[in-house]
Amino acid sequence: MILTQWQKKQAALLYHFSSLKYLEGLRDRIKVLRIFANDVLDVSEGQGRDKLLRSKRWGNRNTGENWENNAWPFLGDFQRSVARDIADRKSNIYHKTGAYQCVRGISEFSLQWMAPEEQEEFDSKLAEVSRYARYIDDTMDRAVYATRWNDFGLTMAWQKHASSFPTLPKFEARPELVCESGYVPPKTGVYVSIDDPNATLQFGWTGSDQGKLLDSTTLNDLGKRALASVGRAKLWIDGDAMLRFVLANLSCPDLVRDPFFDESQTPDLAPALVAGNAFESKPSRWCFVELVKDEFEQIENEVEEARPETLRFGAGDRCLREGFYFSPASAHSRRYFRPGEQFPVIDSAYGKTIWQWDDEQGGGTI
Repeated sequence: MILTQWQKKQAALLYHFSSLKYLEGLRDRIKVLRIFANDVLDVSEGQGRDKLLRSKRWGNRNTGENWENNAWPFLGDFQRSVARDIADRKSNIYHKTGAYQCVRGISEFSLQWMAPEEQEEFDSKLAEVSRYARYIDDTMDRAVYATRWNDFGLTMAWQKHASSFPTLPKFEARPELVCESGYVPPKTGVYVSIDDPNATLQFGWTGSDQGKLLDSTTLNDLGKRALASVGRAKLWIDGDAMLRFVLANLSCPDLVRDPFFDESQTPDLAPALVAGNAFESKPSRWCFVELVKDEFEQIENEVEEARPETLRFGAGDRCLREGFYFSPASAHSRRYFRPGEQFPVIDSAYGKTIWQWDDEQGGGTI
């Protein structure tokens, strides 16, 4: 099994977000946040701010003392949970972080005891910790039946983290290490779908039942049409191209029924509009993607045209890109299909009917 350039980028991101080094980076950021909060508490106490903040109406609510007694413990619990997560890595056990609980808990308590610039810096540092942790959570989340990452999310993550990968780690698909959705994988690491080239890669682990592989998150018909229309290089990130796709599909019920359809017809919002309606979940067979130690390769530019594997359809599927297709099920199957036209079944001993894009588009009768 040969990985595409985009699948290699997904694997690089998932190994990055699941790495011990990245988790230790979260630990260090929490430590910086706690030190900052502790320093401001010391300043507040030294200046006697709480005396000015106590009131008959609100009592102790807005004081540093109240925050220290009730909000501070959320940071402490968060820090301890990350220390536990780091220790569990030795047993091949992975966890979501406690970032959501921490941020939500802290938000319940007043920061009026801080000066405006102190509060602004604290909020900024807390938001950074939350954003950083979210990449771990999206990788490890097992609260739903399908992988939380999708093509849109990892594309956005790559835009943010591409600078961390001047070259790509080398990856090797290991077809002897295969697992189905719903089962604990044979080895901890990243897995690619054998059945669907558009399925987002996912991370699984062997140390607990929580590490089982989930159903794939993949492009539905709308997502496939978007990919075929704008190409891999522009999908989700070229607002103008995505808007043109939206305007060309104004009769699509998946888009029209979106509650944000009307206000999302702009280059900035069109990618999210399409992405919000472009995915579905399916069970899959998964193949282990091995990270080859200390070996790297250059990053290639994504081609503008949709990759050939996105132009393979089963009998009953509808054509997304006009042109000539053929089926290995019959030596004389080559014919022209128009968008929306249904691919037929070919009765033969070959097995399942698959229609493939013909790279030689010239000749033939339309």
